[in-house]
Amino acid sequence: MRLRELVHEFDLGLSVVEAGASGLTGEVRRAYVTDLPDPSRFLVPGDLVLTSCLWYREPADSRPFAAALARSRAAGLVVGLLVTRAMPAGLVAACAELGLPLLVIAEDRSFTPVCEIVLAEKQRLSLQQRQIADLVGVLGSDTAAPGEVSAHLRMLGADPHLPTVVVAASAGPGDGLAETLADLLAAPGRRLLVHADDDKAVLLVNGAAEHLDGVAAELSTAELPGRGRLMAGVSEPTASVSDLGSALEIARRRLRSARGHGPGRAPVVVSGSKVDSHAVLLSALPTRLRRSFRHHMLTPLADYDAVHGSDLIGTLTSFLESCGSWQRSAEELHVHVNTLRYRVQRIEQLTGRSLSSMRDRVDLYLALTCLDVAENNQPATGTA
Repeated sequence: MRLRELVHEFDLGLSVVEAGASGLTGEVRRAYVTDLPDPSRFLVPGDLVLTSCLWYREPADSRPFAAALARSRAAGLVVGLLVTRAMPAGLVAACAELGLPLLVIAEDRSFTPVCEIVLAEKQRLSLQQRQIADLVGVLGSDTAAPGEVSAHLRMLGADPHLPTVVVAASAGPGDGLAETLADLLAAPGRRLLVHADDDKAVLLVNGAAEHLDGVAAELSTAELPGRGRLMAGVSEPTASVSDLGSALEIARRRLRSARGHGPGRAPVVVSGSKVDSHAVLLSALPTRLRRSFRHHMLTPLADYDAVHGSDLIGTLTSFLESCGSWQRSAEELHVHVNTLRYRVQRIEQLTGRSLSSMRDRVDLYLALTCLDVAENNQPATGTA
């Protein structure tokens, strides 16, 4: 939950003294009560620190205490004045200088309700994250039933009758990817469902069509808090829950295309309006059509490999990726050039295609590109 939500949506007796650099937009992940003069070794980013100021003895104590919280990237500081009766001298100025949000709690209120609400919200979000992860898992399977997808969406507060845009994104570890995406795309009329796993995330943006315009453009303005670079693939809005699985696959394919761009700091966002590679072009085709093409082109090789324990598909991949270089491909496969020639001849016989023809090479290469992600990630091992 955001610090501003804790302050404004609950009757906890909290008053804002200093909004800090974030303007109360920081994410509160835990409540931590302490009166240690330097609690930094016990803090984690996102902590809301609550203190009765028993650490305070003189004005010089205020800045080191505030600095310890800022160094730990605390979400904010809540001060209780029941014991000290007055705000420690210099604490307001130190928090303002360090950009640390500072709040005071009414003397007739306890820290306990604040801690309980933060904990309850953490548990709610944890459950929600598991539910979103389940939904993404369902969409990524081949057996997703429309009724099951609709039930998941309703449970998470999304409307299955409204269009949904799927975003697949990645960044550097520790770059706050989920928070960046949520902050960037939050807007009236949108329901955001974010599933993050370290440096990768899947985001479903649900809402009326007019509220989904500009998602790709908004992502292009992302600034990550760390040193990473946002890479994202964005699907077209899909109005049918039956097509959400395909939208997820399209977004993930476009993310892989985004990762192929050169170095830089600016975000790389690939969407349907930006077709700059064969992978992006293929991602716009229905899954069934891609699978049919792949099956027609590669099944003879897959069947032969299964019967003979060979790896003609791996050989084909190596030969094409080597731009038809016999020597380079043979070295990569750790075989003699004559062995490679025998394998290529067998591939040509089984597929009815000539690897000396650019047109046939293109067909076979596109068929290999249509392989499922799991298959594509398998190393080419084996012998013919």
